[in-house]
Amino acid sequence: MGNTKAGLVGGLARCVMIRTLLLVFLLSLQWLVPASAATDCTVVDLMPPFWQALAGKDPAAQMRTAVIDPHPELYNDNYVRLPTAAKWEDKLAHEKTYDQAHRLEVTAAEQYLAANVPRYMQEFRQTFPDYRCDFTFYIAPSFGSMDGAAATVNGQHRIIFAPDVIPRLHKLNELKVLIDHETFHIYQHQVTGVFGATEEVIPTMEEALWGEGLATFVSWRMNPAVSLDVALLQPGIPEGARAHMPAIATELLTHLEERDESTYARYFEAGKPPDGYPPRAGYYVGVLIAQNLSKRYTLRQLAHLKGSVLHSAIVSELQQLRRSTGAATVVPKGT
Repeated sequence: MGNTKAGLVGGLARCVMIRTLLLVFLLSLQWLVPASAATDCTVVDLMPPFWQALAGKDPAAQMRTAVIDPHPELYNDNYVRLPTAAKWEDKLAHEKTYDQAHRLEVTAAEQYLAANVPRYMQEFRQTFPDYRCDFTFYIAPSFGSMDGAAATVNGQHRIIFAPDVIPRLHKLNELKVLIDHETFHIYQHQVTGVFGATEEVIPTMEEALWGEGLATFVSWRMNPAVSLDVALLQPGIPEGARAHMPAIATELLTHLEERDESTYARYFEAGKPPDGYPPRAGYYVGVLIAQNLSKRYTLRQLAHLKGSVLHSAIVSELQQLRRSTGAATVVPKGT
């Protein structure tokens, strides 16, 4: 009896110890796995009602009723801006001609996004473990306005990818670069509150340089098989910008802390830049800054940078680019 009692006591002690160790282990997982790991983005696909409205007797009115009016968080002047009245009817008629002629390509883009977005969101967290996939991801028409964009609307992060525009600009086997680029905008705003997907229509030049440059650099690193032209989402920017780099860096330094609409348009939009400059040269300048800083920081550390440390680094990099020659600003493929 004495041995049996001792065995029972020993067994109970071992059970208590095992349960204690198990509890400690489970609690430790809170530090190993981000709390958001089980959180999935809400994916909203508006393409089925889009096609139904497009085939209706009054497409312009039905599109507003079925797609646009139910989603003011998406279709508004600060995100996907659409014309009104007669201009809207003309716009939709033009888009309808394209969409019907390219329905197979538009549908393929929709199906690609629906099939791959959940997996890409999980893969993004492998590089950035503190990324929170807690927003709405729209697969929705932009009616020719944009291919994809991340933003903060009424305090909430949003992403839209537009199957009606994507076939005009991207190959499907390269679309992950754009998805990573826009997802990074959300993540960078999550961790800094300054850069990335903000509500500001016109950012400061510093915010634009760092936000777009780092998003481009990160999406390039996350997809090493693609070229820099693909990561920049437009061919020819590096070659066109190098000869003008001292002048570009000088102007960006001058307006670095300003919300200057004309300077922003010149370097970050697809409009007409100064003679000889390529459109969107600011993206390339931002990539160069991010590449040099990546010698000191990991991708996750770069994403968290802000404040005086980052400002001083950007000023220093621009000053070096102002003194540079074309050969000094070449970014080797895959680096």
